Amino acid sequence: MFEFIYHLHQKFTEAGLADPLQETLNLCDILSGGALRGLDGRSPTQITPQVSLEEIVQQRQQGVPLAYILQQTVFMGRPFICTPATLIPRAETELLVRTVLRHAATLPHDDLVIVDVGTGSGNIAVSLALALPNSRVFALDISPEAAARAQEHVVQYNLQGRVTVGIGDLFAPIAKLGLEKQVDVVVCNPPYIPSGSLEKLSAEITAHEPRVALDAGPYGINIFRRLVQEAQTFLRPGGVLAFEFGVGQATLVEKLLQKKGGYTQMQTVNDQLGMARVFVAETADSEEFAGLPDD
Repeated sequence: MFEFIYHLHQKFTEAGLADPLQETLNLCDILSGGALRGLDGRSPTQITPQVSLEEIVQQRQQGVPLAYILQQTVFMGRPFICTPATLIPRAETELLVRTVLRHAATLPHDDLVIVDVGTGSGNIAVSLALALPNSRVFALDISPEAAARAQEHVVQYNLQGRVTVGIGDLFAPIAKLGLEKQVDVVVCNPPYIPSGSLEKLSAEITAHEPRVALDAGPYGINIFRRLVQEAQTFLRPGGVLAFEFGVGQATLVEKLLQKKGGYTQMQTVNDQLGMARVFVAETADSEEFAGLPDD
């Protein structure tokens, strides 16, 4: 295995890629299905790629994301199919899942009802369902292609009895299911890149990943506005809203929730670099915020 890793590093170095070591580690992580991280006790006995190394190097030189070349990525130590139909699940979003799991452990019951808005490939919904075996999860996305990919992962992990995939805008797919004030957790990794900042992203992202999963309007908060308001229709008192946001948006997001009203215990969660990346809040009892101004 180590000879293979050394060979990969040499190939990436010879190809002139910016960070050959990181390219090597990323490739091995994906090919081992996350086993190299040591998160699940599996032994990485086979990490041979399904496409030739020459093809991988050539496409990486052209800026094609590694996850799309291999049609696979790793999230929370588990393999997920990855195609241009969905945003590539990233390690930073694992912080969002871990945040939800910490708060779920404080809730008074374990048969949680969870709604994952903008589920994409379903990586968040599936990860939460696997970690919370008594939960019921609704994975929602406006893109039929993304919903189809999420459904593949539901089947892959044998979660058909507990994870329901729905197609529609934000909460529309569950609007007639009688879930008003019944949901324990709403989780979301929304688009949060301001339209004017998209061109500043690397071409590897903008040229390959779906724009609908990136573009969040002029200030990067279009979805946040709707999310914090519409979530209150479904969250029970004491329910948890958790979502990811971009670097530097913490103050803007906090002011948005304060202006909306109806949330308590609001806090940001920092990533390993000390940057605030996740916002989490609880819904208050209706009498606690009756009369507060609404938008």
